[in-house]
Amino acid sequence: MCSSTHGLTAAEVRQLEVHHRDLLQLCLELEDVAAELDVGRVPPKTQRLAKTMEPLISAAHRIEEDSLYPDLERHAGSCFGSLMIAQIKAEHRVDHRAARELALTLTAIAGRRSRLGLDIVANMVRGFQEYLRRHVAAEQMLLFCLLAIEDETVGSAQ
Repeated sequence: MCSSTHGLTAAEVRQLEVHHRDLLQLCLELEDVAAELDVGRVPPKTQRLAKTMEPLISAAHRIEEDSLYPDLERHAGSCFGSLMIAQIKAEHRVDHRAARELALTLTAIAGRRSRLGLDIVANMVRGFQEYLRRHVAAEQMLLFCLLAIEDETVGSAQ
């Protein structure tokens, strides 16, 4: 992993981009599920998505917390930057809880064991995927800014 004196490696950046792509794909699939739920159908992929949500989110969070955030903190240069990073870290805990609750709900409706209306679950799914998209977009912007800073640092050292 990234040490305290080195920035993100190219492999870590690629891995983070893969995780973000996977999370955005999850959002697209959740959008499809919500549309099906709106018309009273539980799509066959509901159970699969319920099983993959938490591992996908955990994998992305792991590399962000192990590599991206430490690198960002080194370059934050202000109390505001550090507070923003702390806020994003806190959002990860919320992400995990929300993913867990949504996964349990999706599992219940796939097994026809939920008392919630499908319209309510559709709204839960939509809210989660919209939040997740915004979160990924914010982290992609931070990654882009970090890479620009590191490019400038490398360029000025030459």
